[in-house]
Amino acid sequence: MMKVMHLPLKREYIVLTSALYPEGVGRARGICAIFVDKAYCNKDPWSDVRSLCAEGEIAFITAATAYSHEERSWGELYVSAGVGESGEDAGCTINVGAFVNEGLNLNGLVDLVRTVTEAKSGALRDLGLNLTGTVSDAVAVGSTPGDGYFAGPGTALGKEVARDVRRKIVELLRSTSSD
Repeated sequence: MMKVMHLPLKREYIVLTSALYPEGVGRARGICAIFVDKAYCNKDPWSDVRSLCAEGEIAFITAATAYSHEERSWGELYVSAGVGESGEDAGCTINVGAFVNEGLNLNGLVDLVRTVTEAKSGALRDLGLNLTGTVSDAVAVGSTPGDGYFAGPGTALGKEVARDVRRKIVELLRSTSSD
């Protein structure tokens, strides 16, 4: 069973991502969220991405059932969150997309990846889980073109993004803990 959601972004962003598509650095106008069952095991997941996602979409695949896509004061936040029985298995995934209204350069995007990843790890710690993520987690960050060099948790932007990512992951994982 697969469910696909095409979630448009408010603008085109320059993105840096570990998601299946696009690879590395690219441009995106939307998110292609592919929800699969926990038994999903395709040795060529790119074939699913090619057949299900549109050009210009960031492709996330997950067995998680909880997700959120919302506007924030700083931009847009997408999170899908689930943790499998062992925590490290790919039975569920934590995918995060943070797309900011500020113009960042490549270093700023890398800094934003660090911010999002640290926030994800902090959320898991808040829930008492002794792990930093699952083997299939992916992150995508995006910005408008610009010269912003820093987006870490020591910046105003980074603090807001980290706070929102951490809260949303905790909220989504708590909502699935009763499933």
